[in-house]
Amino acid sequence: MPDIKLTIDGVEVSVPQGTGVVEAALEAGIEIPVFCHHPKLPPVGMCRMCLVEVGTPKMDPATRQPVLDENGKPVIAMMPRLQTGCTTPVSNGMVVKTNTAEVEFARKGVIEMLLTSHPLDCPVCIKGGECPLQNLTMGYGPGVTRFDYEDKVHFEKPVPLGPLIDLDRERCILCSRCVRFEDEIAGDSVLGFANRGRAWMIQSKSNPPFNSKFSGNTVDICPVGALMSHDFRFAGRVWEVKPVPSICPHCPVGCNITLDMRYRDIKRVQPRVNEWVNEIWLCDRGRYGFHFADSPKRITKPMVRRGGNLIETTWQEALEEIAQQLYGVVEGYGGDAIGGLAGGRLANEDLYLFQKLFREVLQSPHLDSRNGTLDEPEHDDLAYAFGVTSGTDLGKLGKGTTVLVVGADPEEEAPVYLLRLRGIKRRGGDLIVANGRPTKLDAAATNTVRYSYGQEAHFVLGLLSAILEGGLEKREFVSSRTKNLETLRTALQPYSVNNVAQQTGVAAESLQAIAKSVAGAENLIIVYGREAFAAGTPLLQALGNIALLTGHVGREGNGVLPILRYNNSRGALDMGVRPSKGPGYTNLTKSGMTARQMIQAAANGKLHALYVAGLDPVGANPQALAPLKKLGLLIVQDLFMTPTAEIADFVLPASAFAERDGTYTNAERRVQRFRAARNSLGESRPDWQILSALGRTLANMVPVFEGAAVGVGATASSGKNQPGGKKKNAARTATPQSSWTYRSTDDVNAEIVERVAIYKNASFAKLKATSGVWGRQAVADPVFYDGTSYENTEGFGVQWPTLAEQGNLAFDLVFSQPVAPQRREGELLVIAAPRLYDGGTLMQNADSLSYWVPQPYVGIARADAARLGISSGNRVRLSSSVGAVELEAKVDGAVGEGTLLVPDLAEIPLGSLRTGVLTPVKIEKVEA
Repeated sequence: MPDIKLTIDGVEVSVPQGTGVVEAALEAGIEIPVFCHHPKLPPVGMCRMCLVEVGTPKMDPATRQPVLDENGKPVIAMMPRLQTGCTTPVSNGMVVKTNTAEVEFARKGVIEMLLTSHPLDCPVCIKGGECPLQNLTMGYGPGVTRFDYEDKVHFEKPVPLGPLIDLDRERCILCSRCVRFEDEIAGDSVLGFANRGRAWMIQSKSNPPFNSKFSGNTVDICPVGALMSHDFRFAGRVWEVKPVPSICPHCPVGCNITLDMRYRDIKRVQPRVNEWVNEIWLCDRGRYGFHFADSPKRITKPMVRRGGNLIETTWQEALEEIAQQLYGVVEGYGGDAIGGLAGGRLANEDLYLFQKLFREVLQSPHLDSRNGTLDEPEHDDLAYAFGVTSGTDLGKLGKGTTVLVVGADPEEEAPVYLLRLRGIKRRGGDLIVANGRPTKLDAAATNTVRYSYGQEAHFVLGLLSAILEGGLEKREFVSSRTKNLETLRTALQPYSVNNVAQQTGVAAESLQAIAKSVAGAENLIIVYGREAFAAGTPLLQALGNIALLTGHVGREGNGVLPILRYNNSRGALDMGVRPSKGPGYTNLTKSGMTARQMIQAAANGKLHALYVAGLDPVGANPQALAPLKKLGLLIVQDLFMTPTAEIADFVLPASAFAERDGTYTNAERRVQRFRAARNSLGESRPDWQILSALGRTLANMVPVFEGAAVGVGATASSGKNQPGGKKKNAARTATPQSSWTYRSTDDVNAEIVERVAIYKNASFAKLKATSGVWGRQAVADPVFYDGTSYENTEGFGVQWPTLAEQGNLAFDLVFSQPVAPQRREGELLVIAAPRLYDGGTLMQNADSLSYWVPQPYVGIARADAARLGISSGNRVRLSSSVGAVELEAKVDGAVGEGTLLVPDLAEIPLGSLRTGVLTPVKIEKVEA
């Protein structure tokens, strides 16, 4: 559509059709003050602060053309009353006046009215220093009040709206921003208005109160100090804190945040604007879950086991002894006797050095970024090939876009994605949600599908069949960019639409309708989460086939979006912390063991040493305790004394995310930098520093190496069995000491850029913004945007390209046979449901969030409960072939028949029960 031209205060402006007057004025550098309006919310015109004079060209009724004056210019007919600029859309030839006497009089009247019931408490108000009401009163309000202070209405305050947010009723100007955010953006209708007149107030409508995972955002967009976070109330003034740019460490969205620091204390966490990632939003775990960095349970000094007990030691002694013992294992048994586990919470720089230490120095191919549980998910390679294409902005997708969500619960796994996906639907896109149980995203869905657990892959194969049976595939794309179509057709014959409909209970018409929406969409985003990963290779391959057959890869606005488990799980795969691929997904000549295989090898005496960084295999799976106790050397590098650390021979204290810098890579493959906000706690060190120092120590001990890095370019010799079961030392790579001398993360990043091809554009220099000064820039903040979200002058990250973006590559259409879970009569399948508030290590010390951690329970379907004589509140025992767990039963209509739903909480030892991805168990009441 052509742009609209109008005049504002004599300045000609050209803006897109549908733009409001307030936004059009901003384009011209003209400020129209507002209170209720916000650019992320639909306009409502409640506060009347944006009143302006508006005129439009006078039209000749006969010709329907503008009436011209003697100078040949349109005659402007001014509207008889002032108009609200936020709700008035622009039109061609419109004339807007924002600075007339009538407008100024109206603005003064609005502010004067608001101040009649507003307390004069700016010196103690939490919003002081970043308050639009302060700013607008100074800029547009009357200099002298006509009202007696004694006439002000006073209320009891503060009123707790929920466990995280308080309300000061006297400060509230009833702009409804908080109510509209929860209703329209978050989809949580938890706030509303009560009473009338001077008693009109905001109140919580939910039970439990203010039941939303996004409540902190209402504090950000509140234009006054009415809504207050418990964490920051009376904790300091905004001019006393120093904002430091960072990235949220809790989930794979990679929300841009600031750490507001007062000396070494984190006073609050605020969102940092990045329209590509989190816009201006932040979930409550990301906002209030920073307290783990200050937990008194943090490990602050290196420890070594002496006489069966862990005692504190020095870094020099710890590193030298670790190096000596690792060297001894390599010399005695070869690199195959050493394994390494490094989790997806570590930064890219840590993960890169971890795999370098193992492959190039220790000559071990045994690396993984998982805990080794029996239900550990597949490593995700689908996004490497078909991930959301570079340049894709979910915030701009809408009409013409279809989103297919399979086996994912975004609210619990990556909350801001819930807001982003709801936004696509709100802008006219189709949202299809397929899960084995209800999720919050269902409420926004265009189409909801419910399949039985164990049938996930069958459902997706049914969609594939619907595409091919309906002739919906993009033939030109398929013929030029794919291979083995006929082989796939043959493999899909048992999974016809009708067969899948009978097997899964999903109607054939529903499968066909979804297939048409997916294939016919201009853009397609396929989102899959933890439960999809649990379904394994058959489902992931089928999702890739859907994207290929419909041609929705390699184009902006298209691709797959995996919701991985940790904030940097993508980075762990990118850096090659896995047994089968090197950094940048390079092929290896020798693959190593998975985490599960390493634990088994420890039990069999084949693995002699294990280095664990940022993971807790014993905590995740108590069955790993006995095997790991058999190791000759167990090294744990972590923030906390985890169950794995408790049995370790060496425990190395790592710095928290706020105490070091580096990069994380989010689920959309966007590499983003975070900064250090303070010094490390005690003697803890950043992970990369620990690994670098250990690498130097080992290099000094072993000055002469031969051969090539294990698995990279050449296969290392395994040696021959020697007397006593030992192996001759394996060939090792030349690793001069200088290659382990890293002065800062800049040096590590430079090496990653040089050696990891997909990260060639992710240098610190390119990650940094090209202009701007970091921190609050009050002059640059549009008055309606002012709140407590920070302008981003630190850069928006760099997205690395997928294979599909190389237009000359053709991809195999691959197929794997799905296997339905086997269970005996009377057994039910246990499903571990992800929970954002899981009570894990990164929720330590977060007292304000502890309210939301659910009590342990097992959800059971009504039919199963009736058959087994179980009622809500009964104590029940879940027994599998390897162990048992006792929990309180909860009869839940959302649970499907034949399954048991258990929240995945740190408090529930599900690892002692699991036998695989889906564990069949027997359930029985425990008699009191």
